Amino acid sequence: MARFSRDDWLALGARLLAEEGPEALTLERLTDAAGRTRGSFYHHFAGREAFLTALMDWWRAQVIDALASRLEGQSDPAAIRALLRDLPMEWDTRFELGVRRLAAREPVVEAALRELDEARIQGLAGILSVLRPDVEDAYSMAFIQYAATVGGQWILPSADDPRIPALRRLGNRLFGLDEPEPSA
Repeated sequence: MARFSRDDWLALGARLLAEEGPEALTLERLTDAAGRTRGSFYHHFAGREAFLTALMDWWRAQVIDALASRLEGQSDPAAIRALLRDLPMEWDTRFELGVRRLAAREPVVEAALRELDEARIQGLAGILSVLRPDVEDAYSMAFIQYAATVGGQWILPSADDPRIPALRRLGNRLFGLDEPEPSA
């Protein structure tokens, strides 16, 4: 049997959180789903809190660090707008909702989520300040845009909801992320 790595445990935790919710992140459920012993889990993590901290660090690397690398060296405003339009559609809504539900009862997750939300808002504000120099308060605009996106995950948790395309178009227009009109 191949060794179950730390990353394997984190990927499993992310999958279980997305599919089954916060209740699935018990040691018993994790080891059962992995087909491994508690010793295998404890080889990588000192306990559940250490696992949750590592899971939040893993998520941050997925969403913040990955975005930074995609934006690095990017100076084309149209490409940046396209990335900002498409990025929320790449988020794993079920996982994100699971994290938010887990944060309500786990202080270590709540703290990590608060930091990640702020990093996303700050990053978006920085981008908006470049793309939209007409906006007086890029942070507030980014906050509203982010809050609308996160709120939309709760109200429309299915990516297949037929209202999403129209809402995306309107949101993109409101936040100046739509395609520029061709010159006449």
